[in-house]
Amino acid sequence: EDSLLESRAHNYLCALARIKNSGESALAWTDISSGGLFVMTTTPERVSADLAGLDCREIIVPEGLLADETYDQILKSTGIPVTPLPSQRFDSMSAERRLKEHFDGAAVEAFGAFSRAEISALGGLIEYVILTQVGRLPHLRPPHRHEPSGTLHIDPATRANLELTRTLSGERQGSLLSVIDLTVTAGGARCLTERLSMPVTDAAAINARLDE
Repeated sequence: EDSLLESRAHNYLCALARIKNSGESALAWTDISSGGLFVMTTTPERVSADLAGLDCREIIVPEGLLADETYDQILKSTGIPVTPLPSQRFDSMSAERRLKEHFDGAAVEAFGAFSRAEISALGGLIEYVILTQVGRLPHLRPPHRHEPSGTLHIDPATRANLELTRTLSGERQGSLLSVIDLTVTAGGARCLTERLSMPVTDAAAINARLDE
């Protein structure tokens, strides 16, 4: 419900998927209020930091992933609500067909070179949105691939101690974000939060932002 959402912060829904044979994992996320759809590869070593940077509100996962002790512990440690779905909803071949249907027949390759794990995560995410938003299916833009190496890796403990967007007590007031946020619009506030939560590492991109 829009009335229950914080308009000045992203309300990301995330999907975590893994290809069992290869061990390859990926994370897809969307904010259905704005229509952005993103995906990136991840690993057990960095998925906690990736989820913390996104500050997502819910994570959907295939049931089989919770049987993996490593991922089960990681997901529990985030404190984010986890919704398991039948593993077949994350099948990469079915996910590819689902993506093609959702984007009016456009082949997945038209949007970028996605791995099997990324397609699996995107398909599971869209499937869940379709299931939960019956009759009010939001407009989702074509998926954009996020390059993990393009942003600074900040583990959850470091992020909490830096109090970037929340204080140690979990309050926004008193965090770095609350001090520097002079934005006027909700969109501007979301943009600032995202840039502070996931700082870019490319010097050209940093200078371009400073020049804005």
